Amino acid sequence: MGLKVVTMAEMRLDVLTERLRTGETVADVCRRYGISRDTYYRYRRRYLAEGLAGLEDQSRRPGSSPGKIPAQLELQVVEMRKDHPRWGARRIRTELIRVGVDPPAISTIHQVLVRNGLVAPQPPRRPKADQRFERDIANDLWQIDATQIPLGDGTKGWVVDLIDDHSRYLLAALAGPAATGELAWDAFEIAASRYGLPRQVLSDNGLCFTGRLHGTEVMFETSLDDLGVEMINSAPYHPQTLGKLERFHRTLKEWLADEGPPWDLEHLQELLDGFRFHYNRRRPHRGIGGARSAT
Repeated sequence: MGLKVVTMAEMRLDVLTERLRTGETVADVCRRYGISRDTYYRYRRRYLAEGLAGLEDQSRRPGSSPGKIPAQLELQVVEMRKDHPRWGARRIRTELIRVGVDPPAISTIHQVLVRNGLVAPQPPRRPKADQRFERDIANDLWQIDATQIPLGDGTKGWVVDLIDDHSRYLLAALAGPAATGELAWDAFEIAASRYGLPRQVLSDNGLCFTGRLHGTEVMFETSLDDLGVEMINSAPYHPQTLGKLERFHRTLKEWLADEGPPWDLEHLQELLDGFRFHYNRRRPHRGIGGARSAT
């Protein structure tokens, strides 16, 4: 005599009818079969609504695919990423809005990049700071810093740059052979001639900006004092205080890598002038909600 094959739906029906045969409570039946009361009543609702078919295994596939976008839009996202390898999902979404496309969510765009092999695995990010440091109005605080740039002729140049703490506006970016007080002051004068004087200037403890850790005062400090501009400095070994400029330098160097490399200081300054227009008027800034600094 052959064995009878019992389907999963029939086994579940036996569970539902067990209490009718034995007089046990629902709790007793559930305990004996190792299921929860919620499961029992879910089976019961499905049986009453659909009969035996309702007790078959249900598909776990969602009824809709919220992450699915039209093929043409997915192709556009992929092409934007390939044309601009540094653009992430957030930037791509901003650019889609800019060209009049109703964009999907950032998470959906990210999944498109993952699906098409355009995103490398990333290490876990450090927790974000609980508070953001930002002045309420423009020209209340300028941040100034210097960074080194390798040149195509085998030498290295320096860039002194200033940004407005409130708007992220790039006030000036000046190239020179060394990070000197003269280069720092020239950059400040360029910014001040364009936008007036700030109330305060924030820098790190580089000797081109301050001599406070060396028991002296440098030219940049005394020149600011003569103008009535207050100088403040970050704590030693605490680059987070100048976090906006630290992040700015990464953006600058990525742009120079794409547009350069600069072959000499003159070429570097030409690229910096082009970058300042791009940074202030074209590039959306995540720190100010995707707006441009010049808006």
